[in-house]
Amino acid sequence: MMEDITQKNNAFFRQLLFIVILIVLALIIFKQLSFFIGAFLGAGTIYILLRKPLLKLTEQYGWKHWTAAITLVAAATTALLGLGYLIFEVIATEIPNINTSKIIGSVNGFLRDIAGGLGFKAIPESIITEAGGVISKIAASAINTTYSFAANMFMMVIILYFMLSAGRSMEGSIIKYFPLHSDKLEMVKHEVKMMIFNNAVGIPLIMLMQTVTASLIYWILGIEGIFFWGFLTAIAGLIPVVGAGIIYVPLGLFLILNGDPIKGIILIAYGILIISNTDNVVRIVLMKKMGDTHPLIVIFGVILGIPLFGFWGIIFGPLMISGFLLLLKIYFLEYKLTKDVE
Repeated sequence: MMEDITQKNNAFFRQLLFIVILIVLALIIFKQLSFFIGAFLGAGTIYILLRKPLLKLTEQYGWKHWTAAITLVAAATTALLGLGYLIFEVIATEIPNINTSKIIGSVNGFLRDIAGGLGFKAIPESIITEAGGVISKIAASAINTTYSFAANMFMMVIILYFMLSAGRSMEGSIIKYFPLHSDKLEMVKHEVKMMIFNNAVGIPLIMLMQTVTASLIYWILGIEGIFFWGFLTAIAGLIPVVGAGIIYVPLGLFLILNGDPIKGIILIAYGILIISNTDNVVRIVLMKKMGDTHPLIVIFGVILGIPLFGFWGIIFGPLMISGFLLLLKIYFLEYKLTKDVE
């Protein structure tokens, strides 16, 4: 009897030691390769998006795995480089030419007049004065990631190629060592696909449409730096409640206070009716594939993601938070820790 207990204890401590060694090694690897976390996330995300075309090419049309992998990697790389060019060349070149002080000064004067009528300041003047610098810093931090983008892009392409060329065998290995029952595994597959589509397709598509709709009205009204302001409008659109109004309302007030009241009113009305409702239109169009990601997950994901991944944090930040919440949900379901609520 004592021998059995001793053997069980020895086995437990050996297993515990083995887990500790694995955790230590994982932390060392994670620390040394932390710069390339974005590359791994990007490759995994794109793999899931390209999985159906991959299986169609290899299983339905009989392509060799390496041929299909090279073709899909080339297509994905071309699309990403095109997006990178738009961000880093077209938009970034406008940042040095944008003078936010005029807009901030006009809005500040407007609020000062309102404060004089009300007898108190609704918004502290220091916040408005510093807003221009904050806007430029946010844009620069999101855009000024050329080096990290290039390095992560290179690694992502390599990782993606090996993922696509392995295909079914890689998925089989993941399923084999995945520590969940089969019913939970199917739920994970569905949730992951939905999560990837929401964050990797839904968020960029909403931002693209808001950039286009905002840039169009800025161009019509003759506002300088249309792509810069359009890009900022799309980023602000991720913020719950206030959203894109953070950008187009001050711009509209600037036009009104500088002798163009009609243009200012048109901009604010257009922003409320069109720009702010763009995300709802995209969600209606993609309703069958797009789930309902909570706005707080998006905003906190962006706050988390941009310092970690630069511009791509807009996608991978919400993806990380969504993934964490999914793992938490799976843990509670797997070990039956949830309670039925009547």
